[in-house]
Parts: sequence; structure tokens; C-alpha cells
Amino acid sequence: MKKSKKIFVLVGEESGDIIASDLIHEIKIQNRDKFDLKFYGVTGPRMKSHGVITIFDFTEINYLGVSEIILNFFLLKIKLNKLIKKIKIINPDVLITVDAKLFSLSLAKGLKKKNVSNNIKLVHVVLPTIWAHSPSRAYKWKKVFDLLVSIIPNEDKYFTNYDVKTIYLGNPIFEKFLNKVTTLKYLKNKKDTTCLILPGSRENEIKYNIDVLLKTVLKINYHYKNKIKWLLPTLDRFQKTIQHKIKFYNLQHAIEIVNFDKSFKKIAESKVAICCSGTATLQLSLLSIPTIVIYKTSFLNAILGKLFVNIDNVVLPNFISGKKVLPHLFQEKCTTENLFKLFCEFYDNYKVHKNKFQKLSNDLKKEIIQNKNGFNYNLTKTIFNILS
Repeated sequence: MKKSKKIFVLVGEESGDIIASDLIHEIKIQNRDKFDLKFYGVTGPRMKSHGVITIFDFTEINYLGVSEIILNFFLLKIKLNKLIKKIKIINPDVLITVDAKLFSLSLAKGLKKKNVSNNIKLVHVVLPTIWAHSPSRAYKWKKVFDLLVSIIPNEDKYFTNYDVKTIYLGNPIFEKFLNKVTTLKYLKNKKDTTCLILPGSRENEIKYNIDVLLKTVLKINYHYKNKIKWLLPTLDRFQKTIQHKIKFYNLQHAIEIVNFDKSFKKIAESKVAICCSGTATLQLSLLSIPTIVIYKTSFLNAILGKLFVNIDNVVLPNFISGKKVLPHLFQEKCTTENLFKLFCEFYDNYKVHKNKFQKLSNDLKKEIIQNKNGFNYNLTKTIFNILS
């Protein structure tokens, strides 16, 4: 008779849902009837499609920025205490938290404090960006989880420097992305000139970044006599909001809103990009597209960011490569005039910048790909060692 094993997985946003669902899929493949597995969790739609029993949806703990977390502190505290009680009843063999760093850390500490986690192995995937904040924050994670799993190359050393055991097993998002890149056949000597604007993947990011991007497009279009065609990749749920903004600036004939996956080849063939800081900057760099990084946020979040964040380290391609290849315009520096000047430099001296980004792309690939098996295979093997 097969042993029954329970795995609890918590995610806090859409990217975590993608990572977790792919991992669950790999666990099921490698299980091969070894165990009678049951999955529980704080889930998104992808996890639900894999049959994970949902305790509640990740949107109930999904808050962006320090100010939002502070304002919703008591609601999060109530949700945390209810979840701890639920986990005590379920009593999983392994609890995997993906991203949602503050909530995940509070959950793990809460389980230990109430002696719930004695027989539960705690694994956390996607570490806090202490390399962009205070490295000494690694101490907060010491002796809390049984295993910390980094998905950013060179990040683990920031934790091991403080004697916090951490492993890098690859990056599930960018391994999948690189597999997609290798299938592309790029068009050469394109007659049409296409450039990209990416206002962000979250509602608040779009809210604060979309206007400066569209104003910059107006200025660029006037300067280059409307010869540039623009693509704006975004998630389906943001299309109406963005369409409204584009219409407001009378740019509906200049900008095409696209789905990143469905229009991947068109995006890959683009010349220059202006992109909100985030994982998309790494995707564009892997495609060797010269990219300018921007980030605008609320006044309060900007002040807190300047106080606690190492702005130079937040641009992923720059951090991983150790080189400042991508320029970064944050808050008051993110103006139409500054963006226009940088864009013209990239666009008019395209070959020079393209060569820099091609070299960057090659360096990033070497750092991300640790072995041929990949993140999901490696982490699943580790999880089965825990279960056994």
C-alpha cells in the first residue's frame, strides 16, 4: 500500500502561481506512484487546474509595496492566524512557500512558535532581494526554513555570507523562456522599425508608469516623423485600461497592444525597449534588445525605496552580470525629457548598444543555466529526498 503524503504550497502572486504549478506538474511526473500525494495550498488559477485543494486564493494576501502592507497589516495578521490553524489540521509533510516573502516568513515563524511545524519540512522558493536592500536582513531567515531555494544566480552568496544555508537550482521562468528563444528564427534587415514599451505587470505599476511612457512616445514620434511602430505587451486583464490611456493621448494608430506569449516573435524582433523594472528586463536582455529601465511609484513608496533599497541593484540583468549595462530612471529622474534623450542615444547608435546587449545576453545565459536538468527537476528530486 502506498504511503500517503501531503504537500502544502503557498503563493502570493501570479508569477508564484506559474512556478508552483510547473513544480507540482514535475512532482507528479517523478512520483510514478511512489506515494499517494495530496496537494493543498494558497493558490492561483494554474495551481487549481492541477487539482490543488484551495484554502484561499492568493489575491487575499497580494499587496504591492510597503505602504499597502502596512495599511492592511491587521487583515494580513487575521489571515495568517487562520492559515496556521488550517495547516495544523492538514499537517502536511512538506510546506513550500513561493515568493510572498514577508507573509511566508511570518507563516514559518508562526508555525514554529505554535509548535505546528515540528514534523513539517519548510521550504521557501524565491528569496527576498536582500542584495537590493540590507544584506544583513539574511539573519531574519536563519534557522526558520529547512531549505532556502534561490532562483537568481549569485544571490545565494548573500545568504551564505551570514551562514544561512541556501542553494541555487536554476531559474524556472527563464529556463522556459530560453527554450522558447532557441526556437526563434530572427528576421534580418527588417524594413519596418518596431520598438517596445512595457509599463509593468501589476495594476499600480501601470498606474504610475503609463503616462510618462505615452508622453515619451509622442515626443519620439514627432522627432522621428512617426516612422517607429510601437508594441505594448501586457496581460489581458489590463488591456482595457491601457487602451483608454492610449486613446486619451491619441496614439491608437501608433501603438499595438499585444500578448507577450502570442506575439513573442514580433517582440523578439524589436529594436529598442523602454521597460518598467522587473523580470521583463531580464527577458529583454536575454533577447539582446537594448533596454532602458524605468520605475515610478507613489510618493510614500518612493521615499521608502530611497531609504531602504539599493537602487543600483534592483535591475536584474545588471545585478546578475555585475555590470551596469541597462540605464535605470527611478521616480523624479523618470521624465519624458530624460527618456527621450536615452532612447535617441540607443536608437541612433543601435549597433553599438546591440553589441553590448548581445554580450550581456551570452553572460546571463551562462549564469542562469546551471545544468541540463533544470530547476523543476532538481527541486523535485530534493523534495522527494525530504519525503523519503
